Amino acid sequence: MKTDFILTKIKEFHPCKEGFQNAVKDSSMKSLCSLFFANSDWALRENFPSKEVLQKYRGYYEQYGVFYQSKSLQKALRLAIFDCVSEVSFSGYDVSEIFIRGNSKITVKASGYTKLFITVLDDAELIVEKEETANVSVFRYGGKVSGDAEVKECRWD
Repeated sequence: MKTDFILTKIKEFHPCKEGFQNAVKDSSMKSLCSLFFANSDWALRENFPSKEVLQKYRGYYEQYGVFYQSKSLQKALRLAIFDCVSEVSFSGYDVSEIFIRGNSKITVKASGYTKLFITVLDDAELIVEKEETANVSVFRYGGKVSGDAEVKECRWD
């Protein structure tokens, strides 16, 4: 799969030299998704990937935890959710880092010894349903959060 379009879009945002060189060296979808999560602070601040990129590569990134306009989500160690309306459940000893963007409306169910770190941005809505000893920490840069979670209000400096 050719990902030259993604590389062009990344370059427009003036990424750090090392991160961009890594993207060029291995521009597979798996590698680019890994770079997104490894550099999530940059990606979230720059609002990357754009809806244009997400639309163009739909069907190729879901297996790596990235979802766009999807009604079903699969739990994973890391999730990036863009403009989705869905529910995802975590149980047992699950641990996950989740980014919720755009106009998403997501219900997260956590039970057992689950530990979740969720970042909410834009106009996204998050509902947390927590049971037992699950721990859910939310970093809110925008959107709405309701339910049983520790919420830290954040902003870009």
